[in-house]
Amino acid sequence: MVLKYSILHNINYGSEKLAQIFDNQYFRSERYKLAKPLDNNTDLVGHIKHKSDISSVYKTVLHRMRFIAKSNYTIKETKEKRKPRIQFCGYAVNGNTNQPIKLCRNDKGGLFFNGIANCGGYWRCPVCALKISENKKELLSGLIGAHQSKGFSIGFLTLTVRHGKFDTLKKSLDKLLDNWRLFQTQRFFKEQKKLLGFMGQVKTLEITWSQENGWHPHLHILFFYNHSDLKKIEKFQKELVKRWASYRDNNALIKGQNQKILSNDISDYIAKYDITSEMTKGQIKSSKGLTPFTALAKIAVGDYEDEFEKRRLYGVYSCYVEQTQGKHFVNISNSLRQEYSEFMEEFDKTDEQIVNEVTIDEVLLKISIAIWKKICKNDLQPLVLNKYKENGLEGVYNLLTFFRDFKDLEIEIDKEQFPVLI
Repeated sequence: MVLKYSILHNINYGSEKLAQIFDNQYFRSERYKLAKPLDNNTDLVGHIKHKSDISSVYKTVLHRMRFIAKSNYTIKETKEKRKPRIQFCGYAVNGNTNQPIKLCRNDKGGLFFNGIANCGGYWRCPVCALKISENKKELLSGLIGAHQSKGFSIGFLTLTVRHGKFDTLKKSLDKLLDNWRLFQTQRFFKEQKKLLGFMGQVKTLEITWSQENGWHPHLHILFFYNHSDLKKIEKFQKELVKRWASYRDNNALIKGQNQKILSNDISDYIAKYDITSEMTKGQIKSSKGLTPFTALAKIAVGDYEDEFEKRRLYGVYSCYVEQTQGKHFVNISNSLRQEYSEFMEEFDKTDEQIVNEVTIDEVLLKISIAIWKKICKNDLQPLVLNKYKENGLEGVYNLLTFFRDFKDLEIEIDKEQFPVLI
């Protein structure tokens, strides 16, 4: 089985290669050429040991992607002379407080900083998108499981519209979303919903870009039925795809659409919410195209031929951000929310709630505001986490004192017996 739809799609950057790239960026630059080499663990990213460690391995590349994304302004933000929230994400301290930032461990063993701002931008921030995608994966896995446990079936459709290489994202995206909204008002759809025992739907939006075909927005839709008459469901979905292809100005190819019945093995569907799992598999598939976050990743690790390609990659990301503001990544119909209200009440959260939700299992280290500002100035946040994971407090100290900004760094023990960087 090939996992699909991760934020970084199929970029093949081995962890050793990534480690070397970031070693070069942080420790062989003109800015720090006079500094002494690190005396331990110069591999800043680390090595993949098992699948569950992939997210930790790529902390640095996700941070670098976010750093690049910070420079992007939408037209509205430019007109209003307003800084985008992503500029504060992972950098600014929460609230007006002088309390130290805490380096913590969660109940799954992961390390994170507590007390800093998150932007909650799924369409914009790769770091927040990772958290949001993981939540949506769990939410939909649970929702699908609850429905299938009743012996009911779920249909899975992929719908798109014809698009040209030079069509703007706005044109293709507006056509796709407007036509699907209107299609659902047609007599055919309304009548079949009643006849088929249609309980509700989950709609997910995905957008890719390729040099050969331009922008390619498409919908992944789950139809929840109150029975398991597979022949009846398949007949309806095939007819729907046929009607959709010729609806209004869709002018779509039937072979470009897809329909099937979701089996009990939902891994293919849920894989679209797994951001990091494919970052080590193969090169980018040209038929699939780039996601905007893949474009950011290629910039972050210098995977482009020349300055022209770099600008084109950044343009893909910028256009994506501009046209997705206010759009929802996942839409769950109200009828489904009502049917599974107890489950939804427990697991359904806003993007902002998701990114700000933390489970602190243990506080490991405190960082004074003055030192935190210097860490942010040098963009060392992911390296601090990785260094602590590798070699504890000693690893963090050796990392920071490599930089001239931290030549006077000291460690004290506070009244709660926590080490504090000051």
